[in-house]
Amino acid sequence: MSRKIRLMDGRRRASALVDEAYRSLGEAIVDGRLQPGDRLRDVELASLMGISRTPVREALQRLERIGLVEVAANRYTRVAALSDRARTDMREYAAHTIAGVMHVALPRASDDEIVETVALVDALHDAPSSRSYVAAMMALYSHLVAGSRNIVFRKALDQTDLVLRRNLDGWSSVDDDTREPLFRHLREQIARRDANGACWTFLTLHGFA
Repeated sequence: MSRKIRLMDGRRRASALVDEAYRSLGEAIVDGRLQPGDRLRDVELASLMGISRTPVREALQRLERIGLVEVAANRYTRVAALSDRARTDMREYAAHTIAGVMHVALPRASDDEIVETVALVDALHDAPSSRSYVAAMMALYSHLVAGSRNIVFRKALDQTDLVLRRNLDGWSSVDDDTREPLFRHLREQIARRDANGACWTFLTLHGFA
């Protein structure tokens, strides 16, 4: 029994190292410390992180699966380039996914959660740049996922957080004379838990309705 426990503890530690390497490398790609085309050599990365190559290799494989890293066998492992198609697809995914979570979360939210949701929408409205807009959007998304009480939404957010933040860079709401009334409608619809109206307004704000 003690040997089995030691093995389980060892696996947990190894998994934690992979998670740490995955998050560290992913954040470096998202914030631009690692640029598209930069080579990712597991020996160098392992040395920098003070860990073995194995968790680094596993982390790079996970990053490849979500499109942040590209690998050509026996040639290179490098930071993947951003494409217009990836940006467009991610914005469409994000808008519809967040609207869907909103539809589930609003009827279930407590009064305090509704107040916080309105405050997060205000932060979205007031964001002074696209980067801060995306940060505010992810804060709203995370809050709605928590309010949805849905574990599948939570797992999907955990798996897509890095790639969403990277590919949404440059995104914002519509920039015309409909922006202010749409944000005003969204606040009002959230406050009264009008899930259908809030979903439609949110999608319209981002050009998908």
